[in-house]
This record gives sequence, C-alpha cells and structure tokens, in this order.
Amino acid sequence: MITIKKRRSFTMNKVYLSVTSHNDDELIKNNFFNIPKICGKFEVVIMLIDNTNSADLETMCKNKNIHYYADDMIRGYGENNNKNFQLSYAKGDDLFIVCNPDVTLQIDQLEDLFNTIINDRSDIFGVKVYESKDLSTFSSHNRSFPCLFDPIISLILKKKLFVNNADSYANPDWIGGAFMAFKASSFQKLNGFDESYFMYYEDTDICHRAKKMGMKIVYNPKFYIVHEAKRAGRKIFSKHFLWNLTSMIKYFIKFPPSCLLGRNYEGK
Repeated sequence: MITIKKRRSFTMNKVYLSVTSHNDDELIKNNFFNIPKICGKFEVVIMLIDNTNSADLETMCKNKNIHYYADDMIRGYGENNNKNFQLSYAKGDDLFIVCNPDVTLQIDQLEDLFNTIINDRSDIFGVKVYESKDLSTFSSHNRSFPCLFDPIISLILKKKLFVNNADSYANPDWIGGAFMAFKASSFQKLNGFDESYFMYYEDTDICHRAKKMGMKIVYNPKFYIVHEAKRAGRKIFSKHFLWNLTSMIKYFIKFPPSCLLGRNYEGK
C-alpha cells in the first residue's frame, strides 16, 4: 500500500510598508525600490500614496510592482497612512509599518526585525533612529509622554526632556512616527491615526490611546533605521512650526498633561 503524504500549505506573512510622497520621487526611489519583495517567510508590499500626482513616480512604481495611489487630494500624515491601510486590506497578524520617505531601512535586518515584532507580541514597535548615515548622531524613540512645557523647550532650545535611554530595550509611552510598526489588528482596533491632526503629534496620540487600551508598545534598539530629518517643524513661524504648535495644543487639550516639566529623563 502506497501512502501519499499531503503537502502542508505554506502561508506567507504579509508586511505592508506605508509611504507618502510630497515631491519625494528620488527619496522613495533610493530608499524603497531596493527592498526585496520576499524576506524569508514574509511578503513585503510597498503602499505608496502620492499627494502630488507625479507621473514619473507612478511609472517608476508600476515598473517596480509597487502599489501607487493618487487622487488629487492633499492629506495630512495620519489621513495618508489611514488611507494606505484601507487600500492594503491588511488584517490580523499582518504587519503595517509607517515609514517617512526620508527613512533608510537596513535590508539585512528586515527578516529578523519582522520575526521579532511578531514574537514580541507587540501592538506597536519602534527601533533606534540614527540621524546620519555615518551613525554618529541619533534621536531616542524611547519616550515618555511629554509634560506641558517639554515641547516648547524642544522647539526653541532643541533640547528634549521626554526622551529616555536610546540603547535600552523598553516599553515606552510612545515612539516617533518616522518608523512605526503596527500589528494590523491593533491598528484597526485603534481606528488608525486621529485625522484631526494634519501633521505632528499623531504618533504621540495613537500611542496614548494604545496605552489606555492596554496595548503593548516595544522599543528595541537592536534594530535601527537612518532618518536624516529636515526638522522643518523647528523653524519659527514656518507653516510646519504652526502645524506643530496647533497639534501640540490639540494633543494637550485631548490628553491634559500630568506635569509641567520633565526633569528626570535621559537621552539625546
């Protein structure tokens, strides 16, 4: 008698990278076009939403089999990523990762990173963020919720009082929005980002809501990205500064601070 063994079906985990372009054609080409579509047991799908309807970018994305979407609407950070989540049909244990276009991912870390996010059973996951390609400067995304005057000091004196040790594994209050990895089901339970913020504080807001719901936020410095941020929100009286200020006020009205000034935090 011949026994025929049934083959086990192999289901790949899906990872959706959500990226928004505001005339960022070259950045996106340099930072995302080289990311492999398959990383071990993970299928990587890049979801690009274009606020400028660049015909060149659309053509490049089609040639690289990258999901491109544009509809003549100008959206804020949160609304763009919510739209990408809707278009992705991500669900369950899929990973939905929000990335700034000026972020460089470390390709050799991706498979281990995706496995770690799942094995940690984290709802939101963040990594160490270097601000230069030579890895000489960094910003800590291991953060405590800001006190009332912390953001003002951050904006004016460029000294953050709400950051903690960037080299320690932690379950922080919140992580920065340049790179945020979500379990798809958790992002759905949170109803995504609060779209009333046009830019800034959406990351703080969604983490605050996640904490209130008992979700697990993980910061793991074993992994890193490079984010050469422009810091446009620190330029006094620029539109970015006004967006930053408006969002800060909105955040503190929604979540009244429990302290005036953070004094015992560490970081850079």
